[in-house]
Amino acid sequence: MRTNIYVVPSLKAKEKLQDEGRAWAEEMGFSFVPRHKRTISDLMKDYGENFLVYSSRGPQIDRPEGSHFFSLNMAELRIQHLRKGQPDHLLTALQGGTPGEVPLSVLDCTCGFGADSIVASFGLPEESTIHALEVSPLLSAVTSWGFSRFVHDKDDVTAALRRISLHCSDYRHYLEADGGPFYDVLYFDPMFRRPVEGSCQFQPVRAIMDHGSLTPDLIERALQKARRRVVIKERDFRQLCRDFPQAKLYGGKYSHIGYAVLECESWKK
Repeated sequence: MRTNIYVVPSLKAKEKLQDEGRAWAEEMGFSFVPRHKRTISDLMKDYGENFLVYSSRGPQIDRPEGSHFFSLNMAELRIQHLRKGQPDHLLTALQGGTPGEVPLSVLDCTCGFGADSIVASFGLPEESTIHALEVSPLLSAVTSWGFSRFVHDKDDVTAALRRISLHCSDYRHYLEADGGPFYDVLYFDPMFRRPVEGSCQFQPVRAIMDHGSLTPDLIERALQKARRRVVIKERDFRQLCRDFPQAKLYGGKYSHIGYAVLECESWKK
């Protein structure tokens, strides 16, 4: 059942910004409502978690713990490294350890803030297809706004954002469904459902994050749906390597984050 999302303007929004927010809400199928000087606490009483505040930074999730709006986050630094010719471990994993110019179709199953999708879109050949899923309607709305409307000061970054297509859906529904669409690579970041405690960027969205557990059965299903490989981002691969001893691990020597690559049997043949 679709969640009804309410969009309210920021407290000091001028008429132009309110019109922009109203037009975006209508485009997305959301309900635009006047602010009437209501505080965040008032809005939570009226709408629970189901509202977004439209500000000069676009739609944002406002909570007593803080605000979340679209930004490139760590993707910005990683893109700078790519410009200097430095490798990115995610790109290496997506390409199966052999970087090249072959376009890939990638499904980011746990998009979240979108940083990994952005790096994939920027770093892979332009002919690649980057699709993404995000189960939280609020977070999906904020991230999809960034992909479709955020303008970076570098044209090639803006172009990379526009190449990403985000759909609000639970990846488990995709995995459990019969048939396609099929992708070369299915990518999972289960760490997003277990954020680092104390990480300020997660505080406003902690209550609405729910990507579920990536079980061995779901990984097996992913291997059936992908054409080439499944890539999983994690901090601790001990259990995954026990379940899938064929996994190849990629990551920096001093990094707390790594990527496990599981090649599909059909591709290996």
